[in-house]
Amino acid sequence: MLITDARAVLHQLALAEAQGNALAAAFLAWLLRTGELEKALAAAAAKAAAERGAERNSRNVAVLGFACGVETLRVRFAAEFVRLLEWSMGRPNFATGGEPCGAVADPVILTGMFVGAEAALGGDARARFEHWAGTVRKDATGLVQGEGWRRGLLNLIGRRLDPTNRECLQDTSNEPEWLAAGLHRRSWGVPDETAVVGVLRSAVSDAAKVSDGFEAGLRLSAIDWGSARAMDFDIAALTVRDIAGVLDRVPSVFQRWTWEEKPRTARAGAEARRWHIENEYHFQSLLYTLLKPLVPALEEEHYLPPTGTYQPRADLCLLALELVIEVKFWYRSKTVKELTEEIAADLTLYLRRDSPYRKVIAVIWDDGSRTEEQAELRRGLKGLNGLFEVVIVNKPSCMTEVVRAVPGAGTGAAVAKKPGKAK
Repeated sequence: MLITDARAVLHQLALAEAQGNALAAAFLAWLLRTGELEKALAAAAAKAAAERGAERNSRNVAVLGFACGVETLRVRFAAEFVRLLEWSMGRPNFATGGEPCGAVADPVILTGMFVGAEAALGGDARARFEHWAGTVRKDATGLVQGEGWRRGLLNLIGRRLDPTNRECLQDTSNEPEWLAAGLHRRSWGVPDETAVVGVLRSAVSDAAKVSDGFEAGLRLSAIDWGSARAMDFDIAALTVRDIAGVLDRVPSVFQRWTWEEKPRTARAGAEARRWHIENEYHFQSLLYTLLKPLVPALEEEHYLPPTGTYQPRADLCLLALELVIEVKFWYRSKTVKELTEEIAADLTLYLRRDSPYRKVIAVIWDDGSRTEEQAELRRGLKGLNGLFEVVIVNKPSCMTEVVRAVPGAGTGAAVAKKPGKAK
């Protein structure tokens, strides 16, 4: 089957499932973000929020959770989601007759609750939910056996609960190859960047035999990711490694940097201009200018969950990639040890359990161009958990001015010259 044919079949199946299944409409709207599906999600969430008494159920909680995961619907449904989530957490995982609750029986329901909790809860409430979700996931793991995307969802939830969980990190053999790619744009999956061909083949394979609308949506999302990576330049398909690659090429912009000895034009009143970078704010502005057109979702000065009375703030961040870009200005007076300690302290704040971020790229402006010390700095930083990459940008030689006395001038008279031009 061709990719275009597979997309058409899967899209039709996903829409058909969403029309008759509120949970499918919610899941697929959160995953695919099409206008038609978001309208269906809004209607399903409004109905779920109105349920009272015996009409309440865990599917309604999940629907509201997925609605909270869509930015345009979060404010409207967050309060009702929190209310119903409290009700759901107060129920036993198994009824007296042994029947599992919805969150245990269906990983999609637990996923919806998790999406909503990440969007609407913080502090103690978030910690209490994660403790409860951990017990639900453990019970669900005993029920959902074998291979398949539902089993894969439970593994992904386990990794979100504990990114260091070796069991969940290693237990990927029973997950479809396309699952991580299908959830990539929702920051729930990190596909192997070299597995594009395998993802496309597995997502397209037997597409005509798929009968589950949930699976159809996941395969469709995986095909979109693989197509973007393999055939077209799509900024929505960029990965953390791509961002690191762009940052690693920042020094190349100084080939055309404005640093003039004399005016470039003969226009009356024209003056020589020099674009100085003298502090962290200047450097952050440069990085923002370079990245924002490439990644429109880039945010700056973004506040993270507070630590006591301290409110940490990330320099640059990309929520879709769970990425913080930490900008540092390495002043001449600062030692390798001091800079390493600063970045280590920032990591502990950015990568807390209740933070939505999981990776950090440190981008450092070396104002002293200390190439002999940079290797030592890299070694120290590379050992820090969560630090994905270290990029060091040397201060260009054109910005380093040498002051020399002017022959024949009075005492103290001097002129600033670029290195290599002093005679």
